[in-house]
Amino acid sequence: MDMHKMTPWNWLHQEDSHEHSLPQRQPEHPLLRWEGEFDNGFEQILGNMAWTTPAPQAQPSAPLRPNLDILERDDHYLINTELPGVEKQDLQVVLSDNQLQIHGHKKALHEPDRDGYHYSERRFGRFQRTLSLPADADGEQMRAVFHNGVLTLTIPRHEQHGHSRRQIEIH
Repeated sequence: MDMHKMTPWNWLHQEDSHEHSLPQRQPEHPLLRWEGEFDNGFEQILGNMAWTTPAPQAQPSAPLRPNLDILERDDHYLINTELPGVEKQDLQVVLSDNQLQIHGHKKALHEPDRDGYHYSERRFGRFQRTLSLPADADGEQMRAVFHNGVLTLTIPRHEQHGHSRRQIEIH
């Protein structure tokens, strides 16, 4: 039995999990999604004791935290990070020891007071994601490609080794 599959590597243990909750995957079947939406609607109605739904409120204090996917293959790891609206020159990937940092800045495209916005869920500003690389990840041979707002990191796997500090060039 492969014990590695029983206890997968915790890539995010350096990030404060108490401060940010991970997004929940939505059910794929439409009826299951509607059930959740109905439940939320009834909770709002009963919780407010009103028969009208209040206007949604933006949460400007919510930080910009790009979503990522981490896939494990036999010979490499693949990390995809969604960064819509981020320019390549505003993005950095730095490897230091066994820590991989993805950080950058997403610039605001509008001025809410002047452009007549009523509501916006988009987030702007600085962001950072810190990932702990497993011992078999070869950060020295990592490749980074940024295309259509998605940063793709390919990290080869091999024998355990140490990591030094270096900035990863993004193609």
